[in-house]
Amino acid sequence: MASWEWVLLLVLMAFISVLAVVQTTRSREAPFKQFAVRAARIGQALEAYARDHGGCYPPDGIDNQAPPGLSPQYIDWQEDWNVDYEVHPNGQGGYFAALEYLGRYKKNREYHALGLTQNPVYRQKYGRAQRIPGQLTRIWVFHESAPICPTP
Repeated sequence: MASWEWVLLLVLMAFISVLAVVQTTRSREAPFKQFAVRAARIGQALEAYARDHGGCYPPDGIDNQAPPGLSPQYIDWQEDWNVDYEVHPNGQGGYFAALEYLGRYKKNREYHALGLTQNPVYRQKYGRAQRIPGQLTRIWVFHESAPICPTP
């Protein structure tokens, strides 16, 4: 091969490598982008629920199931979204309402919440599906101090 053929081959290999890296990055980020879209839809459903229930939000959900009372009339919640609706004390006398996303785990694996939403720094800095350093999952915070309905 002539030297110009080697250069052309190297340029093509570099171009293909860059395309592969870009595609890998996009495919890794796609589930998080889907989570952000779903979180916005879930937020609309929670606001509708609150309007129908005197301004209060549903109590904590169980694992990745819909929160109690958030029926399909509000949103058709899917367990395979691997989204956990979290309601816990906010440390200031109230309760926060947030989502924790664990979609990077395999579907058939047992669900375990990591408790990322319980960290007030995470809620403040990463509450809109931003990358959390050292974590593979994301969170979405709806309210830092939300009135919560009693469990139905």
